[in-house]
Amino acid sequence: MAASVKAILNCIGIDTSARVSILGDFFGFFRARVPADPCTNTPARVNLLTHIQSLRGLHVHLNIIRVGIDNFTAMEIDKIDYSILRARQIYRTVSLGIGRIEHFDVTAAQAGGKDDIGSEAEAKDLTHDFPIPNDGIDVFMVDNISASFVGLSPIEGPCDKNSARMTGVLGGEVNRSFEGVARSFAHEIGHFLGLPHNHGDNCPTTDAGRANLMAQTRCASNICTSVVLTGSQGTNARDHCSIQQGC
Repeated sequence: MAASVKAILNCIGIDTSARVSILGDFFGFFRARVPADPCTNTPARVNLLTHIQSLRGLHVHLNIIRVGIDNFTAMEIDKIDYSILRARQIYRTVSLGIGRIEHFDVTAAQAGGKDDIGSEAEAKDLTHDFPIPNDGIDVFMVDNISASFVGLSPIEGPCDKNSARMTGVLGGEVNRSFEGVARSFAHEIGHFLGLPHNHGDNCPTTDAGRANLMAQTRCASNICTSVVLTGSQGTNARDHCSIQQGC
């Protein structure tokens, strides 16, 4: 393992005293392999140098909490790995890296019914029930959402996990399409980083507006390509309290 990689791993809080998996520990893929990309119908690729360079700039850590894990299929776990891949690609365009990824599991019994989210109040309670005591954003992925939304996050979420507000992100339900899960995952992280929807009650009227990541799913012109972030959105996201300085 090159010295520069080891230094970056230590910087983002990954223990290098034991064996380290580049795809598992460094890139954060639970299966320690690069997921397929259904948007291009080609094998996805990752670049080690590009990832190192992104972590030398501003970046953010994520905690992935899989709620109702005993009901997740192998394909649904793959959807989360794909979401990590896409989020990293999307936020890199505005000079924001995604650093340490840690995975945590909550069984359906432990969730007490919150593996199927039925309301905003239930989503908020979930973030209070299972906070991760570190400096990463808590992203909850659930078995199902029976409410009228596909994900949920406070706009400019708190870094104090004892806050009375919703303290993490409901990144979505894993029983949607790969592309749908990945877009909601990145979209809700955008909210937590301080980005509101780019429209009011009605969808954007311009192609650029509908192609933006912060357009609601119902407004997106294409679920795969409506993931654009503007320079001003990047500036706002990089100003969030969860942002880590470059390694």
